[in-house]
Amino acid sequence: MKEFKKLVEIVEILRSPQGCKWDRAQKLKNLKTYLLEETYELIDALESKDTEKIKEELGDLFLILVFFSQIFKEKKRFDVKEVLKKINEKLITRHPHVFGKKKLKNKEEILNHWIKKKAEDKKRKTLIERLPKSAPSLLLSYLFFKENLHLGRKRNIDNLVEEINDFSKKLKDNLHKRLLVDLIVRIIELSSYLNIDMENLLRKKILSQAKKLTYLR
Repeated sequence: MKEFKKLVEIVEILRSPQGCKWDRAQKLKNLKTYLLEETYELIDALESKDTEKIKEELGDLFLILVFFSQIFKEKKRFDVKEVLKKINEKLITRHPHVFGKKKLKNKEEILNHWIKKKAEDKKRKTLIERLPKSAPSLLLSYLFFKENLHLGRKRNIDNLVEEINDFSKKLKDNLHKRLLVDLIVRIIELSSYLNIDMENLLRKKILSQAKKLTYLR
């Protein structure tokens, strides 16, 4: 696609000796911050359902990703072509029911195949190797329990609800941080079984309440 090629060329020019001093000064550590910022801005745009905002924020995210690739190219590690080649190969091998002859009946089988194939490809031995350790703790917990579910480790929901009730009762007598953390963990575990995205729902709830409140004078 000529537009994507043009973006790669522009970033390469900006990073060149004849380019922009600010762009040339950027390091990987700066880009990590910008990546988070632009990702959250894209989420806000998606929530607003404003097409122009979504296009703009997607563009900003593309820019950051191309910028990352350009820096690694300068370090003689890889370039954007290698990045795209790798994701293309991954998509084909992870979808044998589309690009091959493997039969997968439903969404669950497809997802389970993806997870197991991913673990095989990356030679993972423990679950911590799967988790994005820099993720917000609520999201990290949710992903942990979702991964357990796909690996066939599911507890009885009634027992889980009973545990949550027990923790709530104990908190009345002892407001200890450990009990509070355990309660939150159980609630997130329950949300993963019910396929409820607590990270985004909690964000929406807080922002909704914030709209209603004014600063005290």
